[in-house]
Amino acid sequence: MTEKRLPKGISIRKDGRYQARYTLNGKRYTIYGNTLKEVEKKLRDAKYEIDHGIYAKPDRITVDAWYKIWLKEYRENVVRETTVIGNKKCYLHVKPEIGQMKLQAVRPEHIQRVLNKMKSEGYSGSYIENTRQTMNMIFYQALMNGIIITNPVEKSVLPKVETGKSDTHRRALTEWEQQTFLECAAKRKPFYADIFYVGFSTGMRIGEINALEWQDIDFGKMEIHVNGTMIKVAGKDYYKGPVKTGKSRRTVPMLPEIAKRLRNHKLEQAKLRMMLGDKWDPVKGLEHLVFTTMFGKPLMTLSVGRYINSTVNAVNREEEKRAKKEHRKPKIMETFCPHSMRHTFATRALERGIPPKVVQSYLGHSTIDVTMNIYTHVTAELEREEIRKIANQF
Repeated sequence: MTEKRLPKGISIRKDGRYQARYTLNGKRYTIYGNTLKEVEKKLRDAKYEIDHGIYAKPDRITVDAWYKIWLKEYRENVVRETTVIGNKKCYLHVKPEIGQMKLQAVRPEHIQRVLNKMKSEGYSGSYIENTRQTMNMIFYQALMNGIIITNPVEKSVLPKVETGKSDTHRRALTEWEQQTFLECAAKRKPFYADIFYVGFSTGMRIGEINALEWQDIDFGKMEIHVNGTMIKVAGKDYYKGPVKTGKSRRTVPMLPEIAKRLRNHKLEQAKLRMMLGDKWDPVKGLEHLVFTTMFGKPLMTLSVGRYINSTVNAVNREEEKRAKKEHRKPKIMETFCPHSMRHTFATRALERGIPPKVVQSYLGHSTIDVTMNIYTHVTAELEREEIRKIANQF
């Protein structure tokens, strides 16, 4: 290709590289690239940033300025809206510490300061890890764009955080806890109890359960089709969004007991809808949800969590009464979060010898590694139980 045929403003150097020139505030700048495609992209990016008032020379751009570019170009309209919201939430901890620093001046110790401060403020290990991952993506993209030469996040270390209350709630229930909880939930409010039976028997994410529509329940084939998740963004209405990953779109088997419960649930929902008349007020586009509030609105994770807490409290009150009558110490159940239903399903399945690869397909894990982490935990617990059995013989 000769220089005359190159796009306006782009030329080829003697060393074979391409260069593009542009003017900003009366000053001329030059962009270099190994290929024409590369230099054209860099030129488009620079012009976009100039037009939107977010341009800064690579050696002057701050972390805040680059974060805005990264969020706009590499996250919004690229990943799910809820993921973007999560990134924004994590960045709130980054901004006060390094937001005004030059991107090229950030060192590993600055990243470590962000993480250590979060630990001192009592945040969970998983949230600190998510914040580190967000920073890693921000700086990795800057590295790929040639703005920095090393990624300072790679040399940071996650601080060790003791397991707190929020982490212990995300656990697998024992068989006694699972059965006792379900029995209590069914007695208290049968209309809401079925969501727990589905959760414990399928391992679906709570957002996936909340997004189920009656067309997703195949009573003939005894299957449940998982194809969406319920999303509620501040300032917007509920909507059914895409599942977490490609493998999250799946079909899971439905046990006969669950099919029976869902058939009955459908009848009860129809009766309630007829009884309420105009007071039954579903969200437009979500008129056929399997699980709703008493007035047809979508259920959200927070609401399910509150009902779990109230049911666990009811279980413990009954247990304390029985223990008092029987002159023994009560067997208190610890509360748990909705995700525990998923973890409990995986634990029960692996305890019964179902191959991890099959469990992975049921859960919709993107990789077998996630499933194997649960498998390792279950195997260790089973080994401890066998040792306890031997110890009881002496």
